Amino acid sequence: EAPATPPREPAEVWAGPEATSMEELFERAAAFMEDQEGWEPIRPLQEGVPAAHFCKHITSSVSYLLMECRIPLPFDLAVRVLNPEVFHDPLRAEFDFSMSECRVLQVFAPGDALVSSRIASHPLMLTIGTLLGAPGSAKTEHSLLRVARRRDFPRPGMLCQVSACVDQERMMICEGQGVENTKVMLVEQEGEHTYFREIMRLHRVPKWAMAKMPGFSDFADEWVLAFRASRLYALLESGVGFGEYIVVSIRKCERGPPLLPVNLEEEQWTHFESAGFSLPQYLRQFGELIGLPLVVYDRIDGQHLVPYQAVISQPHWNQCAPTFLECFRRQRAAYRRINGGSSAPVLKTGVEGRFVPSKETVELGPVAYGGRVTGTFLDFREISRETSGSRSRCGSAH
Repeated sequence: EAPATPPREPAEVWAGPEATSMEELFERAAAFMEDQEGWEPIRPLQEGVPAAHFCKHITSSVSYLLMECRIPLPFDLAVRVLNPEVFHDPLRAEFDFSMSECRVLQVFAPGDALVSSRIASHPLMLTIGTLLGAPGSAKTEHSLLRVARRRDFPRPGMLCQVSACVDQERMMICEGQGVENTKVMLVEQEGEHTYFREIMRLHRVPKWAMAKMPGFSDFADEWVLAFRASRLYALLESGVGFGEYIVVSIRKCERGPPLLPVNLEEEQWTHFESAGFSLPQYLRQFGELIGLPLVVYDRIDGQHLVPYQAVISQPHWNQCAPTFLECFRRQRAAYRRINGGSSAPVLKTGVEGRFVPSKETVELGPVAYGGRVTGTFLDFREISRETSGSRSRCGSAH
């Protein structure tokens, strides 16, 4: 493997060119927590105003704006709401005056999604666009955003969430302009409230404009009240699995890797072969062979699971489990018959995730969205609609 690129010093991060990758944006969060020198207060924290603004000047045309505030939401609830699949659900437009439309286009992994949004033509949003030098940005068509987050980053107990604009022609990360500007958010608990920091890179925006920039704190109380009365909140609290995932683990592979079906009617099986065992890969391949495509991931909120664990949407698993587990039960019997002994692989669901050291974020390539997830990589090749021949299925769910 090629040696990992050493992290840049904070000064290099701030003075660098516009970000074109998610990794560069997460690097900003790490740089901020490592060195907070050079931020000039331009809107100090005042009584009755639960927010403060700071700026960091890089060149005569490039600056960074830092907005911090305290929101009347418990930290655990704020983390759930910020889940891209929740925060960009179409129901949000019913109560959030700043949003006209939003939806999730593709989930790359829990806590990492490509979303579409359209800002509402609200006076507050028009003001933000004007102050940022893009008065028409609140009246644009749908914008594409790559939203990804990392738990316990840059420090334990923190959540870092990046909302990055996507150039729709090149399908590449960019800084954006106006209301839809790329943002790096740091979230942590502060008593019964949640403490937010939001960082944006701005181009040719004067200090006075940054000082007057409305932030989330300017309408936080109103937003929280509307959210708690919304259908989105009711769905989130209903416990029906909205935006929820479960971890699946495999164990007792004492006599080699688990088996894959070749012909279920004739009870023909083969060993799962791979350079290194990966439960997500095994589950996907097993599902394909029984005609039951499984959407399985290997990471949650930027944290990669150990190879013998995988994560899957709770509603998706509830739908697929009866058929899949019946076929897997037959695999266990075949495993004992072929390998001897009394033990066989066992799948456990709802276990606690175990994580390996973080890997680099999967990047969005210069292609149109609509691909599929393959391991930890995005596969945007055209998906063939040709079938691969008849495959035996077990169970009666089909």
